[in-house]
Amino acid sequence: MKATIIGGGIIGLSSAYYLNENGWDVTVLEKGDLTDNCSFGNMGYLSPSHFVPLAAPGIISQGFWWMFRQKSPFYVRPSLRWDLIDWGLKFMRASNPRHVERSARPLRDLLMLSKQLTAEWQQNGAMNFEYTEDGCIMFYQTAKKEQEELENARVAGSMGLKTEVLSREDAHRMEPDLLPDVRGGVWFKDDAHLHPNTLMRQLTALLEKRGVSILRNTTVTGFHKENGRITAVTCQGQPDTATFRQSPDLVVLAAGSWSPQIAKMAGEYIPLMPGKGYSMTVDTPRQLLRYPCILIEAKVALTPWATRLRIGSTMEIGPVNDRILLPRVQGILEAVPRFLPGYIDDPVFRDLADPEKLRQYTRERVWYGFRPVSADGLPYIGFAKKTKNLIVATGHAMIGLSMGAGTGKLVSEIADGKQMSVPAEAFDPGRY
Repeated sequence: MKATIIGGGIIGLSSAYYLNENGWDVTVLEKGDLTDNCSFGNMGYLSPSHFVPLAAPGIISQGFWWMFRQKSPFYVRPSLRWDLIDWGLKFMRASNPRHVERSARPLRDLLMLSKQLTAEWQQNGAMNFEYTEDGCIMFYQTAKKEQEELENARVAGSMGLKTEVLSREDAHRMEPDLLPDVRGGVWFKDDAHLHPNTLMRQLTALLEKRGVSILRNTTVTGFHKENGRITAVTCQGQPDTATFRQSPDLVVLAAGSWSPQIAKMAGEYIPLMPGKGYSMTVDTPRQLLRYPCILIEAKVALTPWATRLRIGSTMEIGPVNDRILLPRVQGILEAVPRFLPGYIDDPVFRDLADPEKLRQYTRERVWYGFRPVSADGLPYIGFAKKTKNLIVATGHAMIGLSMGAGTGKLVSEIADGKQMSVPAEAFDPGRY
C-alpha cells in the first residue's frame, strides 16, 4: 500500500514515521528544502500544560485591544477576504467556556501521548535531540493573570497533571541568576523540551534510511479523483520544474498553513489561517535561564539549551507574507528583562533603543514562520469530508511539535482502521 504525505514539517514526518513502521510505502512531498520550515523555529516545547484551546473566553476582547498596539503579541490583519471573515466568525463562536471544557481532555490526551512517543524516539537510541523533562514555568506579574493561572493549575490537577504554585521567593530560588520580577508562577511539571532543529534533521535522515522517499522542492499542483477517491497527485519538481504524478492508495494532507489551498484542489474546505510567529536564538556561553518559561502578560516564551537561548512570541493572523514588523520584535525583547532583570545588562536587550541596532539584529537573528491556526483552536485530524482516501492532519497552531508524534500515530491508526491510542472525535475535520 502506498501513501503520499503532503508536507515535510513535524506532522508530515511523524505521519511518515508511523505509516512506514506499519508497512506502508511512503513518499513525502515537501515544497521547500527541509532546512527552515515552521517546525525548525519553534520553542521545542512538549506541552501538556497547553490543554486550553486558542479559541477561549477573553481572546476576542483582548485581541481587539491588542490590535491597536504595535508591540502587542496578537494581531489580526484586517481584510475583506472571505476566508478570513469566515474563519473569524467561526473562531468567535468557538471562544466560549463550553468549548474550552469539552476540548481540554482531548488536548491533554493527545499532548501526553505525543510527549510519551517523542521520549521513546530519544530512548530507543535512534535519535538524540536534547530531550529534557524540566517542566515549564508560567510567570505572572499581575493579580489578574495570577488568578487565571491558578485556575488553570486547578483544572490541570483535576485531569491528573502535576503542577506546583510558586511564590516570588520560589521563583528566585529556581532562577537565582535572573531573579524574576514576578508575583509568582505555576510550574507545569509534565512539560518537556527538546531542540527542534536537531530533531527535524535527525528524523528526516532516519526516515530516508528506512526507505521513506522525501521529495524536496516539490509542489502539488492538482489531484485526479474518481468515485470520491484521489487516484493521482500531480506535482511539479525542481530544479527543472518537471511535472510528474504520484498514484497513492492514501493521501495525508499535512501542509500546515498551506493546507487550505491544497485541500481546495481536492474539493475540500478547511477553515484555517496562517499565524505568523517570530523567534530569536542567542548563543549563550553561560546559560542563565534554568527552566523553560512563559512570561504570561507578554506572551513571550523562552527555552534554554546547553549553549543557546530561544525567545519566541507573537501571533499575526493574516495572509502569508515576508514582512517582519520591528515594533513586534522590539516588544518581545523588551519583555524579557522586564520579567527577568538578570538580562538587563545583556547587549541583546540593552541596545533595543537604537533603531539601527534593532534593524541589524532583526536581519541577522529573527526567524519567522506560519502556524496553521484552525477556526476553533483544535487540530484537524481525520478523513476529509468528501474524499475517502484523504486524511487531514493540520491546524495545530503553535503547538505542532507538542502534538507531532501523537498526530502521526493517530494518522497511521486511522489509515489502518485500528483502535485509536486516544479519542480523536474532537479533532474530526468534518466538524465544519
